[in-house]
Amino acid sequence: MLWIASFERGNEGMASRAYLLWMDFLLFAATFFWGTTFIIVKNAVAHMDVYVFLGIRFGIAFMVMIVLFRKRIWPIHLPTVLAGVFLGVFLFAAFAFQTWGLTHTSATNGAFLTGMNVVMVPILSLIFLRRAPAPFAVLGVLLAFTGLYFLAGGAPSEWNRGDRLVFICALWVSFHIMLTGVYAPKFDTMALATWQIGAVAALSMGFSMGTGSFSLYVPPSAWGAVLVTALFCTVFAFAVQTHAQRYTTPTRTALIFTAEPVFGALFAHLYGGEPLLEQHLIGGGFIFAGMVLAEIRPGIWGRINGLRNGRK
Repeated sequence: MLWIASFERGNEGMASRAYLLWMDFLLFAATFFWGTTFIIVKNAVAHMDVYVFLGIRFGIAFMVMIVLFRKRIWPIHLPTVLAGVFLGVFLFAAFAFQTWGLTHTSATNGAFLTGMNVVMVPILSLIFLRRAPAPFAVLGVLLAFTGLYFLAGGAPSEWNRGDRLVFICALWVSFHIMLTGVYAPKFDTMALATWQIGAVAALSMGFSMGTGSFSLYVPPSAWGAVLVTALFCTVFAFAVQTHAQRYTTPTRTALIFTAEPVFGALFAHLYGGEPLLEQHLIGGGFIFAGMVLAEIRPGIWGRINGLRNGRK
């Protein structure tokens, strides 16, 4: 598999602009899977407890990753395990608060508020890591945030309990993205991703036990969702995110992730028969414009201006 083979690259890949673009493409692909499986997951959790679903999904993903990346995991490196578990706590908290919040607010409000991590990540990186985002990244973030506003039909006019819970989810997501950027360069990324997924599986099952909903039974109608999300939305997506953040910034990662509601709206239209509104197209346009703008480096922009001035 090409995406796994690409993770074996070392310093040569780090210095290659083509490799950075490949990492961006893989992050974009991960976002595609998250966005297009929203309806599938929604249908699955209608037939089984949410935390049982998450526990089985992440449990299967953990076992698959142990097999795929066994040479990267063994022998066990305790600091990597601890860092992975720490990231897993943040990731589980994001899932938990989002799930809890969506029981008290609309999916539209949830999508907008979760997407606010695109603004939170550069702010948190500046506060905690003293890393200021590049100017073009800031402009890309502003465009993406504008796109989210249009895509969701505006911000909530009055914040209810669910809105506040989903906002907390966005904070957890932001910290997770920021901290992944801190740990990914320090540890083996595939081992880090594997222990993170294992932590989410254990916490999900523990939470389901605490609420009295624990079960290992999966309804036949939900198995497709479990396997698709375990393999594509978990193994692929989080392996990609962890490895890509060895080379790219948290702000850039958060910006790419804003494409998730765009793919969600498109798939809901094509698969679920939901209407594709003008606001969806405008919002998606702003989001993708923000991504393109963030790809323009100052040196490239200077050469473009030089060519334009030379024609005058």
